[in-house]
Amino acid sequence: MNRLHSIAAVFPLLFLCVILVATAQNQFTVDATMQPSPPARARGPFPGSPSPGHSVNLPIRLELLFRTGDLRPDGTALVDFVITNVAPKPIILPSSADQNIAPMAPKVVLTLWLTSDAINDQFFRDTTSGRLVKFEIVGTSAELYGSSDVPQSFHELAPNESMRVHASSRVKLDQGMNSFTGHAELLQVSNGTAKLIGTADSEVITKTLSIPSPNTR
Repeated sequence: MNRLHSIAAVFPLLFLCVILVATAQNQFTVDATMQPSPPARARGPFPGSPSPGHSVNLPIRLELLFRTGDLRPDGTALVDFVITNVAPKPIILPSSADQNIAPMAPKVVLTLWLTSDAINDQFFRDTTSGRLVKFEIVGTSAELYGSSDVPQSFHELAPNESMRVHASSRVKLDQGMNSFTGHAELLQVSNGTAKLIGTADSEVITKTLSIPSPNTR
C-alpha cells in the first residue's frame, strides 16, 4: 500500500516535468548568432539600468544566459536573451534577424546587448593628434526587425510566454569571473528617425569565462 502511495505521489511530479520539457522544446527561438554588426549608431544604445525591470511600453522580463563558459577564438561568447511577456495580454515583438528586411518601409527594431566590466575597451587612432581614443559607442549582440510589409517578421507572445534569441556577445570579453547585465531597447524607425518605445534590463548574473584548452574535445 505504501508503495502505491509513493508511486501516486511521484506521478504528478513526473507529469509536470514532461510538461516543462515540452514547453521548453516548443519555445519560440530566433537564431541571430551569425548576424553581422550593423553600422554603429551615432550614440549607440543607452547603457541601460544596473537594476532589473522594464518600462511601461515594453512589459517584458529579460534574462541573459551564457550558453557555455567558453570564449571563442575571437574573444566573444555565445549568449541567449530570453524575453518573457509579463503583461496580462499578448504583446507583439519583432522577430526577424534579417537586417535588409523591407529597406524602405518603417520598422520596429528590438536591440539586445550586454554590459560588463569584462568587455574589452576599444580604441581608434585620431588622425590629427595621433593619439588613441576610446570608443564610447556600446556594442550590440543582436537586432530583431519587424515591418508591416512583412507580417511574418513579428511574433505574438501570450502572457507568461517566452521567446529565446541566440546571439553572440559581439564584443570581446576578458577571461575570469565577471558580472553581466542584459539590456533591450525597442525603437520605431521611420524615414531615418528613431522613436524610443521602451527598454528592459535583466538581473545581474555572474559568469566565469575561459579560453578552452586545445586538448578539450
